[in-house]
Amino acid sequence: MMIFFDIDDTLVDSEAAHKIAVKKILEDYSLKVNPDDIFSEWIDITNRYLKLYFEKKMTLTEQRTSRIKELCKISGREIHDEEALLIYFDYHRHFLQSCVAFPETIPVLEKLKDFKLGIITNGPVSDQINKLKDNHLIRFFDPIIISEEVGFSKPQKEIFDIAAERSNRLLSECIFIGDSYELDYLGGTNAGMKTIWLDRKKSQPKPYCESIQSLHELIGYLQLK
Repeated sequence: MMIFFDIDDTLVDSEAAHKIAVKKILEDYSLKVNPDDIFSEWIDITNRYLKLYFEKKMTLTEQRTSRIKELCKISGREIHDEEALLIYFDYHRHFLQSCVAFPETIPVLEKLKDFKLGIITNGPVSDQINKLKDNHLIRFFDPIIISEEVGFSKPQKEIFDIAAERSNRLLSECIFIGDSYELDYLGGTNAGMKTIWLDRKKSQPKPYCESIQSLHELIGYLQLK
């Protein structure tokens, strides 16, 4: 059996890192918005532009500058692309520095030492590899499938096909765990992998959806001790 994991908000607490980063740039650039008031809107902005990027409707630079320009506009400040990109790089630096693995991540991965483990993740190669390296996680995973490198992103079937092929497994011989219902659960399920939704926020239950609320529950799911 092959077990694949998503990275962001599955192994690493990216949401907390976004909160730290957005608060920092609001302070550093004197943007007159309360970070607690803006955070949910910032996540919506981020997800909207990332979706366009993963669908190849925007370049990486375009989605980065567009996100920052919208954030500044909310604060009543209009900026040009060059300034937006500079602010984004500051934001991104704070974000990556703040991406920390959940406390349960390494203990659970160590209990899975008898399984072959891999990664299926959306994002730039350098960012995703750094998240794994900085949190001492990269040693657990092979193969590591990253959307930028393979040219497909979740929920596209092709990225799951590539993951199965590189692990020398059939799709039906793979389990995939991720926190996004749309990208991870529906993507993996529709591709043919056994998929488990990591519902950390204890959302409204989805019909016919196997879910866990922490990685620790995966141990019980696999009947390990």
